[in-house]
Amino acid sequence: MTYGVIAFSLFFSFIGTVLGGIWADQSWGRFWGWDPKENGALLIVLWNALILHMRFAGYVRERGIMLMAVFGNIITSVSWFGVNMLGIGLHSYGFMDSAFWWLLGFSVSQLVLIALGALPPRFWSNEHRRAA
Repeated sequence: MTYGVIAFSLFFSFIGTVLGGIWADQSWGRFWGWDPKENGALLIVLWNALILHMRFAGYVRERGIMLMAVFGNIITSVSWFGVNMLGIGLHSYGFMDSAFWWLLGFSVSQLVLIALGALPPRFWSNEHRRAA
C-alpha cells in the first residue's frame, strides 16, 4: 500500500510542479527560475522518484520504503514552510516568528520515528522478554 501511495504522490507532485511552471511561464515569462520554493517542489518529486526506484531495484523493502517516506515528510515540510524562512525569492511570504520552532519540532519528531522504525524487528518482539 505504501508503494501505491508514493506513486500517487509522485504523479500529482510532478503534475503540480509542471503546472506551476506553465503558470509561471504565462505570468512571468519563464518556466523555471531556480527559486527556493521551485527547488523544494523539485526535491519532493525527486525524493518520491528515488523511493520508487529504490524499491523497484530491490534495494529496500516495505519497511525501508516506510522509513524513507517518513523522511519525505521532513523534505515536504521544509519545502513548504522552511523556504519561506529564507526570505529570498518570489515565494518568501507568510513567515511567522514561531514557525522555525514548529518546523524543528516536527522534523525532530520524524527523525525519532525513523530511529524507532530502524530498530531491528527482534527489539519489538516479546521473545527476548519471555526468556529473561
